[in-house]
Amino acid sequence: MGSVVTPVSADSYLRNILAREAVDSTMSSPLRALQAEVAGFCRDFCGAHLLAIYPTGAFEKGTANASGIAIDFLASFSPASPTPVHELYEALFDGLQSEGLEPVRRDVSVALMLEGVAVDIIPGRREAMASDVHELWLTRRGRSVKTNLTQHVLDTISAGRGDEIRVLKIWRDQLGIDFPSFYLELSVAAALRKRPAGTLAENVWNVLAYLESLFPARPALDPVNANNIVSDQLGPPGRDAVRRAAQLARASRAWSEIIQ
Repeated sequence: MGSVVTPVSADSYLRNILAREAVDSTMSSPLRALQAEVAGFCRDFCGAHLLAIYPTGAFEKGTANASGIAIDFLASFSPASPTPVHELYEALFDGLQSEGLEPVRRDVSVALMLEGVAVDIIPGRREAMASDVHELWLTRRGRSVKTNLTQHVLDTISAGRGDEIRVLKIWRDQLGIDFPSFYLELSVAAALRKRPAGTLAENVWNVLAYLESLFPARPALDPVNANNIVSDQLGPPGRDAVRRAAQLARASRAWSEIIQ
């Protein structure tokens, strides 16, 4: 008698991918050991007003994936620093370049490889010692912006959409789409505002529907600072590329054709 093959549900298929892509973000994670080296770079290249270095971004939010593994560090500089944030950014970039580390300019960070790990260093000047608001340099737009990365972490965790965000990031990365992570996170939140948790495949499908229809024309604002229009990170061609990718995904017959 032949064996019976039980079909894998859509939710199980996606959760198996998430399990494969799991990242250790515990306090004992080896990635955290890079913090001391990053602090040394920032002190050497950006001066004595460095207050602290600490992890932020997807690593702290629990939305990182092993295939795109990276860790973000916020380099927090004193509000008394006389150096404008764009000069801090350029000093860090130039210093890393002088060390032969081949830095790359990202949206608000300087990216490099350290011990085989993609590291993003975000230079920020603290607004006040009693506040977590930092002024960051937006490389795409050539201007600074004030925001609170710690609040972004807390908001993402409390929203409970980490699994959906991780699936959409894997989809984005496998297609090579230019879709900044914070913009992606805000889009997932907008698409699932009234959706229940737990129905992973259905929720991802609804996010793709949102990206195909409402996304191109809908602004995405930083919840911490409404003057920071996050959707400006992509121009109309970039937003249309995301829309077309979502449209193609929703025309697929199986999840294995959308994400692997």
